[in-house]
Amino acid sequence: MSYLDDYAVADARKEQRNRRILLTLVALVVVSGSLYLWFKNYHQEQRVREFLALLERGDHPTAYTMWGCKVEAPCTHYDYKSFLEDWGTASPVGQVKSYRLGRSRATGSGVVITVIVNDGKPIRLWVETSTGVLGFAPSLL
Repeated sequence: MSYLDDYAVADARKEQRNRRILLTLVALVVVSGSLYLWFKNYHQEQRVREFLALLERGDHPTAYTMWGCKVEAPCTHYDYKSFLEDWGTASPVGQVKSYRLGRSRATGSGVVITVIVNDGKPIRLWVETSTGVLGFAPSLL
């Protein structure tokens, strides 16, 4: 082996090391991006799951508080009677027996989460990011 052959071997090793570093960085970016997209709305989705679990247990007064209202001091535009018309056992949704969350999308100051309750039609809920208050998603979103 000659003197110049040592340089060729060293260059090949450097190139191989640089290729490994590049592949590792690309894999890291792909995995990080995937995890970010998967978990970016995690807290808002958990808030909706908590709300639906309360409805499943029949704890409507506590579920109503997640809308930023109280039974004792109802919201002016969404009183407890209206809440029960939307989410009570006699509502079109009925007693919550099963639910699954669909797509969630961050927009503006909150997150729109599609929910399917009792295998019915999809319902779009809004979760305000700063406060965690729930509501129905605006129809334009």
